[in-house]
Order: sequence, then structure tokens, then C-alpha cells
Amino acid sequence: MATQRGNSSPDGQQEGSTVRLRVIRLIATFLAAIPFAAVLNIFQDWLGDGISASQTGLLIGVLVLLAFLVYATMGTSSDTAREGQLTRAELRRMRESMEESFDEFRDRTGASIRYYPARRGTEARHLEQARTLYRKAGEVVEKARQGDEILAVNSFVEVFQQGSDPAIEELQKAYLRRIENRLLHGAVYHRLIQLPSLDVLDDRSLFLSDSIEPSYLEHYRRIVGLTANAPGQEASLDAVKAKYPISFVVVKRKNNGSVGGTIIWQVNEHIQVGALAETGHFQLTGIAIVEDTKGDVTDHFIDWFKELQRGGHRSLTTQDLRSREDQLPAA
Repeated sequence: MATQRGNSSPDGQQEGSTVRLRVIRLIATFLAAIPFAAVLNIFQDWLGDGISASQTGLLIGVLVLLAFLVYATMGTSSDTAREGQLTRAELRRMRESMEESFDEFRDRTGASIRYYPARRGTEARHLEQARTLYRKAGEVVEKARQGDEILAVNSFVEVFQQGSDPAIEELQKAYLRRIENRLLHGAVYHRLIQLPSLDVLDDRSLFLSDSIEPSYLEHYRRIVGLTANAPGQEASLDAVKAKYPISFVVVKRKNNGSVGGTIIWQVNEHIQVGALAETGHFQLTGIAIVEDTKGDVTDHFIDWFKELQRGGHRSLTTQDLRSREDQLPAA
């Protein structure tokens, strides 16, 4: 095996570069000291014999100190620049490593996530954000084909602010109609409503409709009517005992051996009103849409759905969805 003379490795090249840099800095330091020496000579000639040898030595010492400071400053600046280059290189490598990790996560799980806010920024932007949010949620529902499942979970344990914006209500109605349209195309639709207790349905003084927004109440009534009048349609609306304070929709693909699905995960925020905690309410702040081609994430949500069912469920009726206005005597 032939032996290479000299040091051509990256470390050897870096060391040679460092030595050359130090020689250049030293030469520059002496060149920078020449003006100081000239000033010293002029100063000494002007004073004549008025300056002693000890004072001359002091000035020479000051000159040497200044020369050292120039050398040290140049060295620090050079080191700082070199460290800055190293830092930028490290950050670049770190960013590349993170991107590789995200790519690996996406490749391994087959999942991606996108968040759509409902109330970010100024109030003037909220309506446009709501349009985007319900449109994207509707697009997810439209993916359901014959035999696919639409599994939904709501929670009515938390007190939600009732919407009063007609524009938002129309967006909700359009989204819910897209779900009903999927039923006509053979999709399966099951929705669970979480309640503090199933006994509340037997209390005639309580009205579940008080906690449901008008657009959803109409939708629920249509689903109940559909299950009663069209037994062939695979749809259900059940009440279950609350366990998970979340709301979500899963579109589970089952055609052609598909194992994945898409999740609409509702994100809520608590709004404090007044000093007492019980005076606050919840409201929608956004949704996260999770595309899950391999089913690793979807399966967890389906497990939660099935666990709620196993805890006991009760099919809702039109009587359960009655409103206070229905109880009023005719004028």
C-alpha cells in the first residue's frame, strides 16, 4: 500500500489555514503599530529633554499594549466570524435533520395534519375563516363513498355559546346537508352525543335542545326521522355517557381494501364571562384535519368511538329532541 506524504486531510488543511491566518494577523499588527511609533517620535522631539527615560519606557509599554489590543481584536473578530459560520452550518444541518424526521414521520405513519382557525386575528376575518373551515370539513365528508363510514362524536357536557350569526348558521347547514347527501350515496353514518347521564333524557323538565344549535337540531331530527321511515338507511343518533370532552368526525374508508381515513378534530376554547367559572362557556376555535392513509391515527379515534358505545347507549327519538316551543300551548 502506498503511503501519502504530508497531511492532506481536512484537519491538516484547517490547521495550515489557521497558521497562515495568525501570521497575517501578526504582520498586520506590526503595520498598525508603525503610526503609533511615528507619533511617539514626534511627541518626544517636541518635548525635547522634558521627557525622561522612564516616561519613554511607559509610552513604549502603552504602544505595545495597543499593538496587543489590535492583535487580540483582530483575533476575536476572526474567531467570531468563524464561529458564526460554524453556527450557521450547525443550524442548517439541524433544519435538514428536522425535515428528514418530519418526512420519515409522514412516510412511516402516512399521516398529515392541517389546522383551520375559526377565530384568529381581527373579528372582521372570522367569517371568512369560518367559510374556509366549513368548506374544508365538507370536502372531507364528500370523500365518503358507498360502504364507507362517517363516525361522529359530540360532547354536550360543556356549555357552548349558542350561535346567533345567520351567516354561520347557513355554513353549518350546508356542511350537514353534505353529510346527509353521503347517506343517499350509500355511506354509513353514526353519531354519538355525550351527556352527563342518560337519565337526563327521562327528565321532562329538561330540554336537550337547549344545548344544541338550531342547524344541528334540525339535522338530528332529520336523521331520527330517516332511521324511523327508511330502515334500509344505515344511520343512527345515540346518546352515551360522557367520557371524552372532545368532538370529532372520522371518515373511515372501507372500499378496495382501504385501511386509512380522515379525521375532523374540533378544537374548542373556554371563554370566561364574569368572575365565576360557571358563567363561562365554550366555543369553536378551529378544526384540525388529519389525513391518515395507513390508519394508525384513525384507529385510535375509532377505538374511542367504540368505547363510548360499550359504556351504554340509547337511541334518540323525536321526543328527546323536543324544544320548549313545542311545549307551548297554541294561541
